[in-house]
Amino acid sequence: MKTLKIVCPECSSVNTITMETQNGTIDCSQCQVDLDNPFPVEVTDETCTTHITENDIPVLVDFYSTTCGPCMAMYEDYEDAALGFGLKVIFLKINADKHQEVAGKYGVSSLPTIIAFKKGEEVNRISKQLSQVELNLWAESLI
Repeated sequence: MKTLKIVCPECSSVNTITMETQNGTIDCSQCQVDLDNPFPVEVTDETCTTHITENDIPVLVDFYSTTCGPCMAMYEDYEDAALGFGLKVIFLKINADKHQEVAGKYGVSSLPTIIAFKKGEEVNRISKQLSQVELNLWAESLI
């Protein structure tokens, strides 16, 4: 029976689920929040690395700033792209102004920067505003 590790979008605890349970509701073993969160998860210095390294499914991380025009222009497209992927790709967001430690750790020097990870390893990055279509195609390529 194949299992997956999924990090809770609410409490950041690591949950192990079986592939068979993916067809029903999957709740966090710690806080009982539904793990199949259709929205981007806002992470911090403390939780970002856990989500990147512990999730068995691909992760996209949007490093943004509220004072960055292209970042804010992409906000809704990133939200909408996340809606279509459920437990196939996890979409994360981190405010690089507030969480400079993580931005520095991943070498983020311009915003917006979106980094794709698989099993904790960076597989690609793009440092520009993307449309919903571009985000969907990129996320689909990670599956």
